[in-house]
Amino acid sequence: MRIVSVQGHHGPGGASVDGEVPGGLVAMVGRSGRLRAWAHHMLAGDDEAVRVTTRPRVPDPALTRLPAKLRRALESGLGFTTAEDVVEAGTTALALLAGLDRVDAARLSLVRLRGSPDPEPLHQAETIMERIRELEGAPEEMAALEAELRSLRGDDAEITGDVEAATMEWLRERQDAETQLGAYRDRARELKVRIEGLEEAGDEAPCPTCGRTLREHREQVLKVLEEEWEAVVQDGSWWRRRREQLEGKPKRLQELEGKALRLHAATEALAERVEVARSRVRELTEARLKLAERVTGGSDAAHAGEARLPTSVGQSVDRALYRTARGLRESARDALLDRTSRILARMTGGRILAAGWSGTGRLDLFGLEGPLHPPVEEDEATAHVAARIAAAQTVAARAGTPFPPLIIAEPFDRMDDAVKIRTVGLLRGILGPVFEQVLLMTRGEIVDFSPEAFDAIVEIRRDTRSGPARLRRVPAGLGPVRLRRGGGEAQSPV
Repeated sequence: MRIVSVQGHHGPGGASVDGEVPGGLVAMVGRSGRLRAWAHHMLAGDDEAVRVTTRPRVPDPALTRLPAKLRRALESGLGFTTAEDVVEAGTTALALLAGLDRVDAARLSLVRLRGSPDPEPLHQAETIMERIRELEGAPEEMAALEAELRSLRGDDAEITGDVEAATMEWLRERQDAETQLGAYRDRARELKVRIEGLEEAGDEAPCPTCGRTLREHREQVLKVLEEEWEAVVQDGSWWRRRREQLEGKPKRLQELEGKALRLHAATEALAERVEVARSRVRELTEARLKLAERVTGGSDAAHAGEARLPTSVGQSVDRALYRTARGLRESARDALLDRTSRILARMTGGRILAAGWSGTGRLDLFGLEGPLHPPVEEDEATAHVAARIAAAQTVAARAGTPFPPLIIAEPFDRMDDAVKIRTVGLLRGILGPVFEQVLLMTRGEIVDFSPEAFDAIVEIRRDTRSGPARLRRVPAGLGPVRLRRGGGEAQSPV
């Protein structure tokens, strides 16, 4: 999943935003911290006046199991002020994907079973049982719809790519026709001027090539120029018709766009059906809990003032569930810290070897000579970025799906220059199945160090102090490399 475009009218100075966002590793360069912050919030979807379009348009169902606020924070980093915040959020996400939500629901049901002293009559349980029978197929329905949604999201992404490719091909052909037609028109005008000059000058006309008087060769040269002019006009007429043909979108492109719109609509409609199926599954769970309450309450109606579950049994079950929840969180934190440690070692060239979690909820860093406490500002920023990358990777691995666009912002510029360069190399290496797009919000020094490491560079700028903010793509990489043999002419570009 990646961001493909932004469109709206907001930001500093009432900015009008309308542009594409490239895929891969993209440097979002802004010299002003205010502009970088605006772009960060905009790309994170926090600016309601700007529409951010993604491909696919609907998140993967596995990731939508996480609370929306938590998922967006892991993607954008907004709301995280320290590395500890990132570790806590990543731990919660991993634990939820491992089943923490089900454990919490079980603890809640236990409270309900032990709580109310005034249950409804047992005969009302039959009504709940009928609803349970109606909802029994909801889990299978939800699983089938989620699988269908994944497949449709893939088709959606594929057809969107086909539309982009067909559009680029059409625009390229139209531009080529414009260029060729212009060249032929220029050549025709040039030949016409020469012919008129020869006719006016008569036998004393100079040769167009050597400048000598043509005399008896004038008619022959004039004939050659007229034949060339006629050929140029004929070829130019063909290019004019070709340009006219390409004024409108080709039929194939129109068909692809229509198919893409239908797929977009089908994907969004199916996403709504998935949400309905999930609500039915939740309703089924609630119905089963209510049934247990009614049955337990009905069997204990003579003791309505007492707890409906023996205290000792309830306490034992609660302790077991608590230990399960704690184990899920500890396992998730250990996995996250293990990956964070490996990333830190790569980013710092082995200067920081590991990250640990203290009993007071503090992230401790360790080097060759032991703990690095308190860490310097540069190391704090490095730990923050490492935890962001680790959280995204582990969540994607646990969910079994690629991670949405990863936005890395402010802490990056506070790191050492050498660490920045290694971090960009690390991000470059993890692009692919897990990360289709990484947006690096930066002042831009890293772009000066290694511009070739980025797939694209987008400048965030304002032309005037009060003017609108703009996203402008600038050249990235080395460009074509031409090889020379000795002192000879340049060969084909590589």
